[in-house]
Amino acid sequence: MSDRLPHGLFPGWAPGPARPPRKGHAAIPGTGPEGETCGTCDHLVRRRLAKTYLKCGLIQWTSGAATDIRAKDPACSRWEPMKRSEP
Repeated sequence: MSDRLPHGLFPGWAPGPARPPRKGHAAIPGTGPEGETCGTCDHLVRRRLAKTYLKCGLIQWTSGAATDIRAKDPACSRWEPMKRSEP
């Protein structure tokens, strides 16, 4: 059966252009302090609607996924340590 299949799964196929970068970060992810993430940044906002959406507080949000970020994304150059709340 395998001798009837063409060589390769999709011969002549080439990947299309890469997706445009998401617009949820204030700067390029990975340009911040080594080992820090968006989840440890003071600018992380948890927007609670039907679900919880993570957003960067330094940019203007949309109502869609284009401005969502992930807590595990590497920190950007605008990263700041979380401020401790006073009890």
